[in-house]
Amino acid sequence: MPETTYTIVALAGGSLESDFRNAGYNVVNKAYLPIGGELMLERVLRAFRSARCVERIRVVTQPDAFAAAFGDRARTLADDVISPGNGLIDSMLAGFTGLAPEARVLVSATDLALLTPEAVDAFAARAAEIAADADIGYGFVSRHAHEAKYPQVRHTWVRLKEGVFCGAGVSMLRAGSAPKTADLLRRVAALRKSPLRLAMLFSPGTWLRMLTGSARISELEARADEMSGLRCRGVLCDVPELAVNVDRLADLRIAEALLARSGSATA
Repeated sequence: MPETTYTIVALAGGSLESDFRNAGYNVVNKAYLPIGGELMLERVLRAFRSARCVERIRVVTQPDAFAAAFGDRARTLADDVISPGNGLIDSMLAGFTGLAPEARVLVSATDLALLTPEAVDAFAARAAEIAADADIGYGFVSRHAHEAKYPQVRHTWVRLKEGVFCGAGVSMLRAGSAPKTADLLRRVAALRKSPLRLAMLFSPGTWLRMLTGSARISELEARADEMSGLRCRGVLCDVPELAVNVDRLADLRIAEALLARSGSATA
């Protein structure tokens, strides 16, 4: 086993977006969409279960939906099933309930259709290397690495001094830090799809430097430290599977095609 192991908080609450409803899908939320012969949520949880760095899996989702979808297999996919809160951040906080303050947690989206155990272990290793003393380690992936493997996958890109990046669907938090930053995390979550509006949250100067591509990663980390009162670090992990997420119907179709091409679909 790796020296550092993690609890997973996998977020699968919320309701189904209109894009999928209009296409005829009738599931509780997008985590339960079928892809490659199985539900996307099962694909993600199996990747975590097979990762060497994972000690325990908590899934934050509607318990009835989880039980109905997986039946007797539910206990093999998750150790704990926790009801979601009112929105993304409250759901995340629910997933942290009862954990020791120093516990290291990987918080993950559950629309990462191409996630693999190797990708999870790679991120965990980078987090242990770069953010071992951090309270929050925000995952991100470079455009160069991502487009080299998945040029057809769209993203919201952020240009910084060191390069062009997108956010990953997995980040690291120390369990005790989450309640302390709840308000800030709510503001960040609301703006996460708009990099320039998010930069304004940091400061007008940061916004200007991000607009011109001259902001540095270290500058964003330092400003996040000031705003949160915690130690925040970016965790660059150039494994594109960490960032292939399904936000809309077109993303689902692309992910299905990629799984079929790779032979990863379940018969």
